[in-house]
Amino acid sequence: MFTFKIQSILFLILIGINQWGMAQDDCIVKLNEAEKLYEQGKIEKIPDLLSNCIETGFNKENKIAALRLLTLVNLFEDNQNKAEKTLLEILKEDPEFKINTAIDPVEFVRLYNSFNTEPFMSFGIALGLNSSKPRLIETYTLYTFSDASPNYSSDGIGFSAGFKMNYHMNRAVDISFEPVFTSISFKVVENSSSNTITTMSESMTFIDFPLFGSYSFYKYKAFSFYGELGMIYGMLITSKLNGQITYTDKEHADVEGASITTNEIRSPYLIQSSLGLGTIIKLNRSNLQLCLRYKYGLNNLIDPAQRDLNFENITSEYSHLDDDFSNTNFSFTISYNREFYLHNKKPGNKTNFDVIK
Repeated sequence: MFTFKIQSILFLILIGINQWGMAQDDCIVKLNEAEKLYEQGKIEKIPDLLSNCIETGFNKENKIAALRLLTLVNLFEDNQNKAEKTLLEILKEDPEFKINTAIDPVEFVRLYNSFNTEPFMSFGIALGLNSSKPRLIETYTLYTFSDASPNYSSDGIGFSAGFKMNYHMNRAVDISFEPVFTSISFKVVENSSSNTITTMSESMTFIDFPLFGSYSFYKYKAFSFYGELGMIYGMLITSKLNGQITYTDKEHADVEGASITTNEIRSPYLIQSSLGLGTIIKLNRSNLQLCLRYKYGLNNLIDPAQRDLNFENITSEYSHLDDDFSNTNFSFTISYNREFYLHNKKPGNKTNFDVIK
């Protein structure tokens, strides 16, 4: 009994598929007939011939071809409102529909150009990697300044993950907002006495709120290349410090101390300026965006008001005083962005309706 029901369902599905295929074939015949009527100037029969098929019988490609033909008929009959409505149906079906000036009538080209047909914004997800090299502002040490020689460098790869929103000012200029969760890791190596070297490794996490402006300066097929400037406000979430003391006389074993939470002695924020270079790869109604950025730290990550009160643990554990420093890094970000369109009349082109997609 169960097998019989499955066979019946499959049979009905096959019948439905067959009927849909026959209906589609019939609509293709009607579309070919409508195109011949248009070429012969017998346009009055075309709307009735295509109306039912536009509702249910066409695939996407044929539906767009039928709507284009109806738009041409409406323009030929000087029915501007209907022509605009059918053109908007085309753009609803395919927001990235483009005209072909080599074959499209000038009236159709003029109508198309009277609408905003470019995407106005995109939204997507952004993932990135970064490598830090903090910028030393002022040295603090328990040893002599000339011999301490602090050296800041990356201590592994950090990452970022979040969202990206692009507002397209025009075809070349974008304003982008990219809130992301970011982790960074770095270390400082310095002489803490005549026979010891202290290595302090720190990991920090932020929620970054960047604002970027970009300008596309070159396009090649599906690729466009842009330069970018921006500012980043990073809100500190966590900060942890680990240290190691190495004896240069080789008579003592290296000493590793306990991890120390340093949120209280760090600035609650990090402000960076950013310079970037990237490329956008155009996809169907979306794009991939790749960007290499240099981020320059502007503010001191040490909170001077907390220096004397909260540095005791670090000093006693590692014979180390934190320098004044800011974080500078290189980052690589990739984002996948979906494009959104607002198909309405351009200023100066009168119409009775607007359509938002």
